[in-house]
Amino acid sequence: MTELLIQLGAADRIVGQSNTDLSPPSPDLAQQFAAVPVLSTGVPAKEALLDARPDLIVSDGEYWFDGDRLQSMDELRDLGIPIFVNSGYCHKAVTEGRIDDVWSDLDALGALTGTSDEAATLLADGKKSLAATEASVAGKEPVPTVMLQVSEGQSYALARGLYSSVLEAAGGKNLFESDLPDGKYFGQVATESVLAKSPQAILVVYSTESTRASTLEAARTAFAGTPAAASNAIFAVPEAWFAGELVSIDGAAEVSRLLHPGS
Repeated sequence: MTELLIQLGAADRIVGQSNTDLSPPSPDLAQQFAAVPVLSTGVPAKEALLDARPDLIVSDGEYWFDGDRLQSMDELRDLGIPIFVNSGYCHKAVTEGRIDDVWSDLDALGALTGTSDEAATLLADGKKSLAATEASVAGKEPVPTVMLQVSEGQSYALARGLYSSVLEAAGGKNLFESDLPDGKYFGQVATESVLAKSPQAILVVYSTESTRASTLEAARTAFAGTPAAASNAIFAVPEAWFAGELVSIDGAAEVSRLLHPGS
């Protein structure tokens, strides 16, 4: 969300950011990103949020505002502080978020921040980029893919919502799409279940750069018996690619190159 505000030309108005220990920013935005004040590398304290004196809060989801971690949304509204939520990442039905939800977010944020012209340019460029990615894999057989997070010896399948939407745009097919409980976009799975899927590719999603190498190595060890391992198609990819907004457009392009090299 910080990157999107920077891309809209509102960097000089961002009074603080949080959760900065997650995926690093895009290289071309790193300098501006680093100049934004950091309220917390994780979830900021309630006091820190108010001390920043925001006129608008831009968030990846509603779940932070539970009254415990941060003030409730009602409390903030009573203080006259509106909240804008990433519609794709925290859709009312979390399994229904789509990669193209960013178009409506750009329109809304452009209006809220007075950057409608910049938003229109970003929207046009984003649509062109997504269309190019989809065209590059058009007519090709979708690659049977498993998306996972690996933590402390346990594997969690990721499917539906933005996970599958980005993957589909990139020319992949999520093999756990129909296997998770209703309304869920992640769930613990046994190693045997992954092996039984015989994935042609495995995307291991990591949250922080410090865990990238270890999670990739763990996946290569656990799933050595898959076709994906045999063709060296187990890849580590950042969580940010599946969090919506313009970074997911870029993520789809990167995933397409992993699944369809040479496209």
